[in-house]
Amino acid sequence: MIKVLLADDHKMVRDGIKSFLESEDWLSVVAEADNGDDAIKKFRTETPDIILMDISMPVKNGMEASEEIMQESDQVKIIMLSMYLDEKYINTCMEAGVHGYIHKGADKEDVIYGIKQVLEGQNFYSRDVREVMINNYTRTLKRKKEKLAGKDYSLTKREKEIVKWIMEGYTSNEIAEKLFISNRTVDTHRANVMQKLKVKNSIELINKITKEGIIE
Repeated sequence: MIKVLLADDHKMVRDGIKSFLESEDWLSVVAEADNGDDAIKKFRTETPDIILMDISMPVKNGMEASEEIMQESDQVKIIMLSMYLDEKYINTCMEAGVHGYIHKGADKEDVIYGIKQVLEGQNFYSRDVREVMINNYTRTLKRKKEKLAGKDYSLTKREKEIVKWIMEGYTSNEIAEKLFISNRTVDTHRANVMQKLKVKNSIELINKITKEGIIE
């Protein structure tokens, strides 16, 4: 029998969740708490296998209570049950190391499945939560691509040729011979490249080119 601690400051919510949890013959709600401080106390006396924890509760919120409990035990599993679908809350819970995050709008079957997954060592996030996580990841990726795309230093074809030779260790005289241009022309192109990339010498130039992938 898996022992469950149910922490939520609304009794009607606890009653509803408790009812469908205990319809499963392998789950038993051994304790209830209506605030984070009480959840910590019940955890210590009842030693549950899993805690369903609301985020927004008085005295101590669910996140504070979860962090304190996880400091005391690495065995108990904690799933956040919340009405919040804000990426800030979701990310905070993930970073804290809780084992799951289920939106209160999820079906009871999702909650039961989530408990099973967490007990088997997996992290679980309900569908609505996963959508927020995916959208957040997509936005972050898009911003990174836009940032990289914004680093267009407008190097000419000739400047890129000269940069490639510089990165291979060739001197201005050697580059001039390879490109059939004057040494002075190479130096002019080199100076223009350094101005565009805002670097002071060849070492800074090579480091910036390598770090930002300016020359493919």
